[in-house]
Amino acid sequence: MIKRWWNWWIRFWKGIWLVVKSMGNWKGVLSLLITWLLISGSGVSLLGVIIANTWLIGIGITTYAFWLGPFTPLIPINIGIAMLMQRYVFRDKSVSWKAIKSKFKEAFQKEDKKR
Repeated sequence: MIKRWWNWWIRFWKGIWLVVKSMGNWKGVLSLLITWLLISGSGVSLLGVIIANTWLIGIGITTYAFWLGPFTPLIPINIGIAMLMQRYVFRDKSVSWKAIKSKFKEAFQKEDKKR
C-alpha cells in the first residue's frame, strides 16, 4: 500500500515537472516568477526590504513560514495560477488543459512501461 502511494506521488511530481518544462518560453518563466513572488511571501518580504518597512518583511516571512509547513500545496497552486496567467494575461496559446493532461499521462505511462 505504501509503495503504491509512493509511486503515485513520484508520478505526480514527474507530471508537475513536465508541465513546468513545457512552460519554457519567456511568457511561462515570467508568469511562474511573478506568481511565486506574489503567493509565497518572498515578494512581500523583498518589497519590505526595498522600502525598509519591517511590517511588510514580517508579513512576508509569516506567509513563507506557513507555506513551508507540511502538506501545504504551494507548488501545485503556484503552477496552476502561473499557467492561467500565461494563457490569459500573456495570451500564450500553447497552454491548454489538453496539453497539461497529456504531460501527466506521459509521466504516468513512463512509470508503467518500466514495470
